[in-house]
Amino acid sequence: MADTKALALDYLRLLEKGDFDAAFGKFAADGKVSVMGRTSSVGDFAKVVREFRSLVVGDMTLKVTGAVAEGDKVAVEVTGGANMQKGVRYDNEYHFLFEFKNGKIAHLKEYMDTAKAQATWDALGKAPPEREWK
Repeated sequence: MADTKALALDYLRLLEKGDFDAAFGKFAADGKVSVMGRTSSVGDFAKVVREFRSLVVGDMTLKVTGAVAEGDKVAVEVTGGANMQKGVRYDNEYHFLFEFKNGKIAHLKEYMDTAKAQATWDALGKAPPEREWK
């Protein structure tokens, strides 16, 4: 059995580095991502992440503050932040629930403080791109 905790932490490390091809390559071909209850394909989620990252100035941080694994599920708590365009600072707390199948991420559920995220998009003068998810 794959070390699911290591796989989850590696995904987050790759995301933090901006190595999106490697990060999203960890998903199953039919993998799904849910952000605050809105589910999309990995491809649609990747577009949102890439758009967000295009607004980041410098590095982005994702600091794991806790992780628990049981079988094919891994729960990870994370604090994250980045300096954005227009002098905007983004900081948030996240909870990720990874569900693995055959060593690949089958479903990733992301939870965050949506008020902080919305305030950042408002300060940037942009609508959150995930609103366009089908």
